[in-house]
Amino acid sequence: MKEDKNAAYSFEAAVDTAMAKKPVFASIRSKLAASRNRKQKGELSLIEAGAVLGVAALLALAVYVAVPYVRNFVQSLSFTSEVSHFHTGIQSATETDADFTGETLTTLAQNHAFDAAGSRVASDFSAVTGMFGGTITGAVGKVTNANDAFVLTYTVPVAVCAMGAGKLASVFQQVDIGATTVFSPTVPYKSSASGAACAAGATATVAVKLYTTRS
Repeated sequence: MKEDKNAAYSFEAAVDTAMAKKPVFASIRSKLAASRNRKQKGELSLIEAGAVLGVAALLALAVYVAVPYVRNFVQSLSFTSEVSHFHTGIQSATETDADFTGETLTTLAQNHAFDAAGSRVASDFSAVTGMFGGTITGAVGKVTNANDAFVLTYTVPVAVCAMGAGKLASVFQQVDIGATTVFSPTVPYKSSASGAACAAGATATVAVKLYTTRS
């Protein structure tokens, strides 16, 4: 809960900062406040109420598009939430197995490990598309012993990688960013190392490998 509250405060602070820098946002916010005051007095009509909701939606969209931090923050939350569900789904789908021998992305998809992706799971379970485009791949891997992990490779924007790496390290048993292991049983997580790994390729996106084990 503490992490969720901190995230909410960070988001609100980013929105407030964006609105302060953009006079048009401040003007819209002022109009919304006036409309709320009128509503409290019972003066707001249904048409006015609809207009207020429309303006609020446009304001949220404008902040999301105009302020990179807000956009990256929202995308990072969405990404880390989705892969956290994948982690739980993989463990649930293989609950009675000794290890991950013989598992594939398709068999796990058939067992609903990736339902959090919704319609991005192919109808024949042969592929799962990432929320930023591109195909998520999966294969049996190793953290400590042979076949003790299933490894997802997910391509994400560099900013999303940097902002979400800490959360990934708290969920998965090993995290590789590009060619660098930034967290494992023998590698303690350091934000400086993950940030450098996310930016190392000097490209807009980076491949993140996420290791799920039975424990």
